[in-house]
Amino acid sequence: MKQLKIFALIAICLLTACQGNDDVTPELDLSQTEFQLGYESESVSMDVTSNYLWTIEQLSGQDWCSYAVEGDAVKFTAAANNGASPREADFKVVSSDLTKQVKIIQTVYTLPEDFSDLSAKGTANCYIVAPGSKVYFNASVKGNSTESLEGVADTKLVWQSDKDLVTFVKYVPAVKSIAVETGSAKGNALVAAVNAAGEVVWSWHLWITDYAPEATLFSTPANAAGTVWKFMDRNLGALSNKPEGFDSHGLLYQWGRKDPFPGATSYTDQDPYTYVYYDGKDGEPVFYDFNNQELPKCSTKAAKNGSVELAVKNPDVFYLNLKIDTGKTDEYGDKIYDQGDWGKPTDDDAWGGISMKKTINDPCPVGYKVPVSDASGNTPYAWLKYASMTWDKTNYGAVQDGQWFPATGTRVYEGGGLDFPDPADGGNPYSGIWFGTIGSASEYNHYGQYMFIINGKRTFKCSKDSRSQGMSLRCVAE
Repeated sequence: MKQLKIFALIAICLLTACQGNDDVTPELDLSQTEFQLGYESESVSMDVTSNYLWTIEQLSGQDWCSYAVEGDAVKFTAAANNGASPREADFKVVSSDLTKQVKIIQTVYTLPEDFSDLSAKGTANCYIVAPGSKVYFNASVKGNSTESLEGVADTKLVWQSDKDLVTFVKYVPAVKSIAVETGSAKGNALVAAVNAAGEVVWSWHLWITDYAPEATLFSTPANAAGTVWKFMDRNLGALSNKPEGFDSHGLLYQWGRKDPFPGATSYTDQDPYTYVYYDGKDGEPVFYDFNNQELPKCSTKAAKNGSVELAVKNPDVFYLNLKIDTGKTDEYGDKIYDQGDWGKPTDDDAWGGISMKKTINDPCPVGYKVPVSDASGNTPYAWLKYASMTWDKTNYGAVQDGQWFPATGTRVYEGGGLDFPDPADGGNPYSGIWFGTIGSASEYNHYGQYMFIINGKRTFKCSKDSRSQGMSLRCVAE
């Protein structure tokens, strides 16, 4: 024990001699005292040279800039700056009676001058973007409304229909916009604004194509009320208006929702009772995240008990047909269910069929809207006639007045999978094209109207279906 005390005393004496020697002049050198960082997360190091013990203290910027002492160096780590302004963090290094200041300055992302404004002519839930573009759009409001979008902290790519369609996406808080760069290919993508917790607060469909709708609009003949609709020449999300292949099919929509879902890329059938695909052929396309990693297929994410709030937070989730027990019975004593819609609350004007105006949930680009029946009750597709159409037996679809209406199949409201019967197996390919007018129904049965596309006398007949069904859509000029 005595020997240990002697060793301890010697150590104290040596330390005192080293640090308390008046003949030693304190020295403190830092390899760098100011760092200029970009807006992205970044780490930098600073070497410390001193002949005394030294310490470092953080004076400001604690919430975004951290430090770690690594031997004779300090490593500073800055989180990404998603704010609207540059920011600074201050530190001091102390050795004996010497003090030196260190400053970390982090810039903010600024929109380059070569980015063009997609929302210069108005806002929408969908923007047409040419391949190889640098663009940005207003993320301060919801869709084409004036309702403010609050709580935006960042952005993310929800999905893209092919790899490298979107090569850059960034929220720009200084101008409350989302900046996007697209690759050289055509396709579709969904971009979302998220809050600090990573939850989606709104989302936008990017229709990546060199299509210019105004150049090829089709004007319908005036009906008895004098109404004329000016239709796009292809389905929303389609990459072509040519019959060959699947590029003309476009995307599928649940009635009243703003966000699209993928359609079939091959023929496929579902068992009508189990909703399992026959022969394992599901027709589901592969979608990708920003890092080009495959995402779970759409049908695997289908969910029950949807709502308007959930639809905003989960734009890639297909909500199945509701069936809610109302607690009431009919005249026969059978239970009455509230059904037909994908979520609550039900909104008969979700696509403007009552107000006759473009709504906050309209999925069409700037200057276009979901077609609805006119004030006299005439449907926007009344100009299409079975006797006037020609059925394309090779590509499966109807042609009238030079306009191509492909059979695309549907996404089934009770299971979430695709139904697109294979003609090689005796199937009859079909589809429906939604418009924004509600279908006649009881208080508890919620339908939307659509135009039927099938090889038979029911072609070009308006009908109604559950609003949770996934069908095609074709926009008209406002």
